[in-house]
Amino acid sequence: MELVADTNVVFSAIVRNSVTRILLLNPDIILYSPEGLISELEEHKEEIREKSGLSEERYDELMAILLSKIKLEPKETIAPFLKEALEFSPDKDDSPFFALCLAKGIPLWSNDKPLKQQSFVKVLSTAELFKIMGGA
Repeated sequence: MELVADTNVVFSAIVRNSVTRILLLNPDIILYSPEGLISELEEHKEEIREKSGLSEERYDELMAILLSKIKLEPKETIAPFLKEALEFSPDKDDSPFFALCLAKGIPLWSNDKPLKQQSFVKVLSTAELFKIMGGA
């Protein structure tokens, strides 16, 4: 299954060992994100480290493992779809993720409930993805 991973999913996978982390590392799930994901995570690094209790070294190790599972797409991939995504995205900061969904023709994995208020891109929560992948 191919999905675009929203920042909040990666954030959650770093903060605690959970279903989110297990799904993110699942070899049957192919993940993509805009290359801006890295700067977003870097911007919140201290907040993530504080919430997770991870040392800087462990944080860097875990980040490298998780990001190795995500194919980062350049701006050129999403550029043709960005205007359309901006028109329906409930939050303009999420428009690159929606644009990537449009470019790839795949759903978005996000736990941000307002993102489900649009009907242009399918949005799956972690709980929904867990069920799809055979979880209880």
